[in-house]
Order: sequence, then C-alpha cells, then structure tokens
Amino acid sequence: MARASCGAGAHGPVCTVVAGTTPGEMRGTLRVEDALGLVTETPVELRLRADDSDTDKDGFPDAVELDSEDDRQAFRRWFVTLAAAQYPKPDPHWPEVHQDCAGLLRFAYKEALKAHGAGWRKGRELHTASAPDVRKYHYPAVPVLGDKLFRVAPGAHDAKGPLASAFSASASARWLLSANAVRIPSGRALPGDLLFFEDPEARGMSYHSMVYLGDLDGLGPEVVYHTGPDSRPGGSKGIVKRVLFKDLLSHPDEKWRPRDDNPHFVGFYRWKILD
Repeated sequence: MARASCGAGAHGPVCTVVAGTTPGEMRGTLRVEDALGLVTETPVELRLRADDSDTDKDGFPDAVELDSEDDRQAFRRWFVTLAAAQYPKPDPHWPEVHQDCAGLLRFAYKEALKAHGAGWRKGRELHTASAPDVRKYHYPAVPVLGDKLFRVAPGAHDAKGPLASAFSASASARWLLSANAVRIPSGRALPGDLLFFEDPEARGMSYHSMVYLGDLDGLGPEVVYHTGPDSRPGGSKGIVKRVLFKDLLSHPDEKWRPRDDNPHFVGFYRWKILD
C-alpha cells in the first residue's frame, strides 16, 4: 500500500510518496499554510503504477522478485511443503491436465505465493502447517504479471512490449529452466531449488524437472518429481515419486543420476524471484 505525506518546501509544497507493489489511485487534499498563516487546500489525485523495471536484466520485473530474506524463506518453505505434499496423492486443486514434471513445479510455485488462510487450508494435509506467508504480494495480485507468472521468452523484461508475449500462466520444463531459473553449483543447493535433466530421445518431453526438498524427516535429503506421462499407446498418466537423494545418485538408469559427469544432468537451478 502506498503512503503519501506533504509539506512546505523552499519553492512550494513538496510531497513524498512511498509506493507499494500494487497499482491504484490515491485521492486526498493538499493543505498548505504559508508564512502569514494563510491556508490553501487543493484536491489531488495520484495514479500509481507498478514498477516494471528490470535492473538486473534477468527477465523478471524487480517488483516481482522477493527481496527480503524473510519472504525468500517463506516462499521456500511453502514451495517445498506443497511439492512434497503431492506424494502419494496429488492435491485435488492440481488439475489433472497439468500433472507432469513441469506442472508439479508450476502448481507448487503458484500456491506458495498465495495467502494461506483458513479457506485455503481446508481439506489439505501439509507437512508444514504454520509457515508464514510471503508478505510482498499474494497470487493472483502479483505486481506487473498478475496471474501470468512464468516467463516464456529470452532476455530482459521489456516494459514496452506486450506482456502476453513474454509471460504465461503455464510454461514447459524447458522454459522453466531457461527463462525462470538460474544455474547454481551443486554444493549450494537449498530446499526449494530445482534439478533438470535432458533426455533427447524422449518424445515431446526432452526436459525433466525435480524439486530438491532437503531433509524433511531426518532421513536425509530428498527430491520429489512427477514421472510424466508415458507417450506410448496405452501408457500411464504418470505418478509423483519422492525419493532419497542418495538413492537417486545410484539410480539404475544412469541418465537420471544428478552427477556433474552425467551428460543428461543439466544441473541445479534456483528460481529467479529468489536470486
């Protein structure tokens, strides 16, 4: 929420506006008293727009990035909680048509940015029920982007360009990797970071994504992922799996091992709104 205060300056009235993250209008009265005690009142209207600048040129407006450590930690806790909660039974609010590896990331991301009041919590079984919410904004009232959370274009954010050509309510694993996250060293992974793999032989879904959960239950770090649908005739729709990271390192199919010497492992990534 924006706040405004006005006073007398050397050359006339001076107003200071502290803008929030939500655009809108402010109306009020500018009251100025001169040196002789004469008071004048003038109606004023301020029209506020969201700051759509992208100073770090990462493709996301600064207003969307979570710039406080408290908000980053809140997002991580909710994102991890929601991703982990899709095993063994997916949330009924996660549409079946979006249930694949990228869909798991998108669902947990969107839900993590919501306000988690009593109505939202009703009927949900969560690992962490008392995590604080992100405070900067709540989906779908996201500054600049609204409900189009995911970038689907390369390069920096162009404030003059059409939003729909650069952001979407959905994005493939390839776009999540290339435009919505940044690569980090394997040893720096934190709960809520992402793993990506590439399988060029997979038909239609060459990129695969997972969520790094960290150690939730004292058994060691885990990952959660959706296997994705089987594209073969009569194939299954896929399921959510949650496995120990150490077991993934010894996966019977070497292309799914998150090792730097595995050519199919693209690496660990972090959401740009956290970086």
